[in-house]
Amino acid sequence: MNESVVISLAAILFFGVGSQFLAWKLKLPSILLLLLSGIALGPITGLLDPDALFGEALFPAVSFAVAIILFEGGLSLKIRELKATSVVVQRLISVGIVATWVLCTVFAKYTLDLPWMLAALLGSILTVTGPTVVLPLLMLVRPKGHVNSVLKWEGILNDPVGALLAVLVFEVVITANLGSATSVFVQGFGLTIVVGGLLGLGMGMLMTLAMRHHWVPEFLSNTFTLTAVLVLFTVSNLIQHESGLFSVTIMGIYLGNQKLVSIRNLVGFKEDLRVLLLSALFIILAARLQIADLQQIHIGSFIFLGLLILVVRPVAVALSTIGSPLTTGERVFIAAMAPRGIVAAAITSLFAVRLQAMDYPGADVLAPNMFFIIIGSILIYGLAARPLAKKLDLGDDEPQGAIILGSNTFSRAFAKTLQKDNFGVLLIDARWANIKEARMEGIPTYLGNVLSEHATDNVSYTGIGRFIALTPNLELNSLACIRFSDVFGVAETYQLGELEDKDKPQQSVPDDLSGIPLFRSNATYNYLMTRMNAGSIVKRTQLSNDFTYEQFKSQNENRDPLLLCVITEQRELLLASSKRSLQPKPGHIIITLLDAEA
Repeated sequence: MNESVVISLAAILFFGVGSQFLAWKLKLPSILLLLLSGIALGPITGLLDPDALFGEALFPAVSFAVAIILFEGGLSLKIRELKATSVVVQRLISVGIVATWVLCTVFAKYTLDLPWMLAALLGSILTVTGPTVVLPLLMLVRPKGHVNSVLKWEGILNDPVGALLAVLVFEVVITANLGSATSVFVQGFGLTIVVGGLLGLGMGMLMTLAMRHHWVPEFLSNTFTLTAVLVLFTVSNLIQHESGLFSVTIMGIYLGNQKLVSIRNLVGFKEDLRVLLLSALFIILAARLQIADLQQIHIGSFIFLGLLILVVRPVAVALSTIGSPLTTGERVFIAAMAPRGIVAAAITSLFAVRLQAMDYPGADVLAPNMFFIIIGSILIYGLAARPLAKKLDLGDDEPQGAIILGSNTFSRAFAKTLQKDNFGVLLIDARWANIKEARMEGIPTYLGNVLSEHATDNVSYTGIGRFIALTPNLELNSLACIRFSDVFGVAETYQLGELEDKDKPQQSVPDDLSGIPLFRSNATYNYLMTRMNAGSIVKRTQLSNDFTYEQFKSQNENRDPLLLCVITEQRELLLASSKRSLQPKPGHIIITLLDAEA
């Protein structure tokens, strides 16, 4: 075994996952750290040489990885989200792409001193924004209104459409006869849309039938689907050149919107795979750069990046949102969010290699400037996104409110107390009598089945950062926590526990199939209801240096105080649980359950 190969592969995974973790801790765009890691491993230290490591398999592997990423992105697109923003999205991937292409071509010609054909090629590649950078930023910012839907749809649909445009322009670049090149461009675009669309829909329908009729065993379903994606990508490209990306995106959109089978496990598997692939791809492609390539970055590169951000994107968005229902703030934020990602890097790297092999003048300028644009756009958009969202009143990056399942006397008292500190709350219950009580007390509610798709799709998450299940039904609580863990994460889904029964240990719910147990081990639904029926109250108390938590407990010792949550000085809501020991300090606000005074 060649130890250097093993070390290189291990280094890619280590720095890839490490960059993701560090970006999460620092609340920075992960792709920025991935690119910097790749540059450090490649051109700066020379520890990683992807071309020597992977050889001719490098770009086919990159193509497969991009196909998987786009398929996963398609799974997350919901047609219902498109209803309110369909016109804007359609314009962004048509009028917006054309405007971006034309302006980038002109600016690249005069700032980077490229031949017109290469300027047009670079401009076509820059029409791609891509979900690999947009989606992580949206998760970081969590903007309100239609912004999230518009940017997500644009990012995912832009990838195959922009990649197709770039491929067709590349064919024109290497075609000597401009007349035949125009014919190739027009015919190629139409054939790609038709072939890619039909093959993608066909494979999506076939996979749905296979899962619905259990033609494939459960333990093979994810692997089988992954294989189907790669086979579809390959066959589509063989039938029509570079139609594979469009095919896998259509397949993903179909599977993500069909109602016949559940794809929950598939979505989770693909999300994990996407993170791993993105981490490796950005490091590998950035490591391919050479020190000599970095010399291609000059003052014109900085001017071009400035024009791209300050002129090109705003113009494209302005043209695409004429007459739309979007607010001015939403338009400004969309205009300030167009970072470039892995598809732009992969396509540019592939084209640059082929053009340099042909000794095409100016080909050596493409890759280094594209990586400069990727790093610069991610750095600028990433650092500006959260402050701009807050300035425009669109930011919702650290919501502290809660969705509470079950409208009962305890949950309503708890919700009203949280409202006093301006935390967003929403009570969900399937019984009208319970909802009626909550509405009469001024608590926002949702009447319906919490496990229904209508609930997860129509509930407003503005200001909401966690899910709390407080019903007497342990199984319903667990199922709801599993469902909403996709929205809030496992660490922010909570439910009431149950007392251990030594005679029936099989009734205990595994940790991975339930929410975090709330309050303390004996704080079951019956326990809480018994205390509430006896006159207990939910009380909010401000702690200080003169009145500490110890003094509070001593003063209320005869009222059996149960700590429910702590509100820190930074307005962070910390729920008490059997797995978390809270230490209230002076300056904190505590919310407790206290027996009625004698």
